[in-house]
Amino acid sequence: MIKKALITGISGFVGAHLTELLLKKGFMVTGLDISDQSMGGSTPHGRTLPKDVKTITVDLRDEQAVGEALARTSPDIIFHLAAQSSVKLSFENPAETFSINITGSLNILEAVSKLEKPPKILLISSSEIYGQLKPEEVPVTEQAPLAPVNPYAVSKATVDLMAYQYYRAYKLPVYWARAFSHAGPGQRTVAVLSDWAFQTARIELGLSDPEIKVGNLEVTRDYTDVRDTVKAYLAILQDGRPGQPYNVCTGKGYKLDELLKIIAAFSSKTIEIIEDQSRLRPVDIPILVGSPARLKADTGWEPTLGIDRTLRDIYNYWIEYLTPQMQ
Repeated sequence: MIKKALITGISGFVGAHLTELLLKKGFMVTGLDISDQSMGGSTPHGRTLPKDVKTITVDLRDEQAVGEALARTSPDIIFHLAAQSSVKLSFENPAETFSINITGSLNILEAVSKLEKPPKILLISSSEIYGQLKPEEVPVTEQAPLAPVNPYAVSKATVDLMAYQYYRAYKLPVYWARAFSHAGPGQRTVAVLSDWAFQTARIELGLSDPEIKVGNLEVTRDYTDVRDTVKAYLAILQDGRPGQPYNVCTGKGYKLDELLKIIAAFSSKTIEIIEDQSRLRPVDIPILVGSPARLKADTGWEPTLGIDRTLRDIYNYWIEYLTPQMQ
């Protein structure tokens, strides 16, 4: 029997990859998004949603509209991906970040609680909620306290706690993922690895001077390929346990300086690295590496794509995207 999946933020980076996975698995997919992507509309950078994927234009901060959309679609499972996900932008506009991330998630949970047969719902939290961990505290497990140090992390910690509250109070089948850094082809340049790959591709194609502008290179992050990340999200809903968080990560940490060197080496040009003060955060998290032990134990999920493959695919994506601009 074909199951119906609903994805909020379907036209975003993760939404596009999740849509592809679900269609391959035989799901009927519907999306909620802030703009209309129906009938094969374009996703970021010209990617196209299949024509059989319907989308409904909804601002998730509109409680009535969200309730009506869920009642119309009657999904079996919901992936709530829609969010303002940039730490940098959260410092610039915390009110907007809280509005989108907290109110949007609250409206989704309220709408689910009012359905006669509540679907399974996966909410996306973030590794940022763990805050400024010490090296001896990683890989961090789901038992660690929440200690957010930026507006984005505060909003996601709230979503994390709301997920637990709705599970306990209403016995809803609520699941949530604490997503660590993820990357892959099609990601916007607000994400650091995609930004560096974009800059490197422009240099290689002769579209800009041979220099890459960077922020803090001394932080360590746990990166999962987005194509593995979406498999983890599906695995949580299919085989995970409701009412508890799951770290989605690899358990391996990479210093950003190391990843930058790999990306820059894709170009045949000699590239100068320049620190850009505007790319530095008011407060940074030195190290974020997670333990995927619970996720693996409950679902069997493991990452399959290594960091070298991920970085190469991001770079090739930008080369392909930028090449027509040379003509």
